[in-house]
Amino acid sequence: MDQVPKVLKSGGEDEPESAEEWQKEIEETTQRTKASLEKIEKNVASQSSDTKFIKYKPCQRSAAFNSGAKNREFIVGGPACTFEPPKFRHKRIIPKPSGSPPVAILHSPPREHQDWKISPCISNWKNPKGFTIPLDKRLAADDRGPQDVPTVSKFAQRSDALYNAMLKTHEAEAMRIKVEKEMLLKEKEQELRALAQKARRERTGGAPPPSAVHMRTSDRSDCTGEDMREDYYEREKIREERKRERER
Repeated sequence: MDQVPKVLKSGGEDEPESAEEWQKEIEETTQRTKASLEKIEKNVASQSSDTKFIKYKPCQRSAAFNSGAKNREFIVGGPACTFEPPKFRHKRIIPKPSGSPPVAILHSPPREHQDWKISPCISNWKNPKGFTIPLDKRLAADDRGPQDVPTVSKFAQRSDALYNAMLKTHEAEAMRIKVEKEMLLKEKEQELRALAQKARRERTGGAPPPSAVHMRTSDRSDCTGEDMREDYYEREKIREERKRERER
């Protein structure tokens, strides 16, 4: 497309000589521009990117008319983009290899099965569901098998000694409790006797005989001394037995 030349400032060197030449040049430029614009196509239909539905009614008189399809609808898709990734997965067909099949590796199934056989996990301590598990399966799970348990005769002697010591300890404890109860009863009886004598003395207004009081105090001291001596001997005996057990 040609353009009209820019009008130069007055006094320029390239200024046209007359107005006729100037008008002639403008008309030529206009004609060339008009011819170029007429060459451009104006009635080109614009392509829409949306999908269109076309309803088609076939002619009933034609030989290819289908009585069950009086109306037909066609879906015309929009233009597809060449840079869009594929929407469907294509299954690739791999050709079979030619030649003889590979040589099979033969195994011994029973022997391989025995190699992979794992014994069940059976606990000797934990059995939450209460199942009865045979002894042979417990030994197989423990992976020990039958073993000879060494026995020592001193274990039996030790258990007997502990049992005898426990019996003696219980007897000494029972004896001590019995003696304490008897001593408490004697003290209560003496207190009651003293209170009774005091009440009689207050009624009669006389002093108690000194011989009776002396006899009661001497009996009490003798009883307490004998009991304390017996308790001491019992405690010494228990200490010696425990010392012997520790030395073993």
